[in-house]
Amino acid sequence: MPTRLLLSALWFFLVLFSYYVLKPVRDALATETRLFGPLYLATFLAASAALPLYWRIVARTTRRQLVFGVYQFFVACLVVFAVLLARGYGDTEWLRNAFFVWVSVFNLYVVAVFWSVMADLFSAEEGKTWFGAMAAAGTVGSIVASLVGHAAAQRLGVEWLMVVAIGALELAIAMAWLVLRFASRDAKASSTKDNGNSSEPPSSGSLLAGLRTVVSSRYLLMICAFTAIGKFAATFVYNNFQHTLREEGLAVAERTQLFSAMNFYSQTGTLAFQAVLAAALMRLAGVGATLALACSVIIGLFAWLSFDATLWPLMVAKVVQEIVGYGLLVPAQQVLFTVVSRTEKYESKAFIDTVVFRGSDVAAANVVDALGKFSASAAAIAILPLVGVWMALGAWLGREQTARAKANDDLVQ
Repeated sequence: MPTRLLLSALWFFLVLFSYYVLKPVRDALATETRLFGPLYLATFLAASAALPLYWRIVARTTRRQLVFGVYQFFVACLVVFAVLLARGYGDTEWLRNAFFVWVSVFNLYVVAVFWSVMADLFSAEEGKTWFGAMAAAGTVGSIVASLVGHAAAQRLGVEWLMVVAIGALELAIAMAWLVLRFASRDAKASSTKDNGNSSEPPSSGSLLAGLRTVVSSRYLLMICAFTAIGKFAATFVYNNFQHTLREEGLAVAERTQLFSAMNFYSQTGTLAFQAVLAAALMRLAGVGATLALACSVIIGLFAWLSFDATLWPLMVAKVVQEIVGYGLLVPAQQVLFTVVSRTEKYESKAFIDTVVFRGSDVAAANVVDALGKFSASAAAIAILPLVGVWMALGAWLGREQTARAKANDDLVQ
C-alpha cells in the first residue's frame, strides 16, 4: 500500500504539473480575446463530442491501455502546438482559440482518467484516508509548475514550456504503469477488485449510454446536480470578479500581479486543507459532513456578497472558494465514486467531468450576462437559494455513500 500510494501521488503531481505549466501559456495566448463566452461554449461542445470516443476506449481497453492511449494522444497534440508556436503562429486568432479549448479539454480528461483509476483501485475506506493526500500532491505539482513556468517562459520561450509538459506527461505514464503493476500484485486488491479485465458488461461507448447510466441511478444523478451547482457558483464568482476588476482600469501588469498573489494564496491554502483537514474530516465526521461544511462556507461567502460585492469581497470570495473547492470538495467527491460499479464509475465520471462541468460554465456565463443590468449583490441574492439546495444535496450524498459502503462491506463478508 505505501508504495502504491506514493506512486499514485507522484502520478497526480505530474498530471497537475503538466497542466499548470500549460495554463499560463493558454492565458497569455488568450489575452487579446474579449469574449470568453464563445470559448466556454466551444470547450463544452469539444468535451461533449469527445465523450463517445472516450467511452469506446474505456470499454475496449485495460486500465494500462487507457492511460497510455489518452495521455499519448495529448502528448502528440502538444508536439503539434509547440511546432506551430515555434514557427510564429502564436499571433493568429485561430491558434489562440484552439489552444484555449484544447487545454481546458486536456485538463478534464487527464484528471478524469487519474481519479477514475484511483476510485477503481482503492476502497471507500482507503479513499477517505488517502485521496486528500493525493490531491495535495497534485497541488504541490501546480505550485512547482508555477515557479518552473515563470523561469522557463522568460529564458526559453513558451514553446519550451510545452516540451516541459510533454516530459511530465511521459513520466506520469511511467508512474501509472508502476501503480497498476503494484496493484496487480496486491493479493487483497486482486481478490476484491478488477485487475483491468472487468467481468462487468462493458460500456457501449455512446453518449446515450453514458446519459442513461447517470439518469438510471438517483445517486449518480444527485452527484451530477451537486457538481453542476458547485461549478455554477464558482464561475458566477469568477465572472463577476472579472467584470468588477475591468471597471477598476488597472494595467495589465497590475492585474497580473493581483492574479499571481491570489493564485499563491489559493494554492497554499488548498495544500494545507488537502494535507491536514480533508482526510481527518472524512475519517472523523464522514463524507457528508465534509461536503456540508464546504457548502456552508460558500453559502457564507454568497451571503457576504449579497451585501457587498465590490472588488475586495469578490477577490476574497474567489480565493476562499478555490481553497474550499479543491481542498475539501474534490477529495470528498472522489470518495463518492468508490461505491459504484466500474462501468458506472468510468461513464458517469466522464459525463460529469465534461458535459456537466463545462455545461455549468456556459450556464453561469449566460446568467451573469442576463443579470448584467443588476448589481453583483442583487445577483448574489438571486443565487443564494440555489447554493442552499447545493448544501442539502451534499448532506444527502454523504448519507447515501455511507450506506452503500456498508452494504458493500457486508457483501464482502
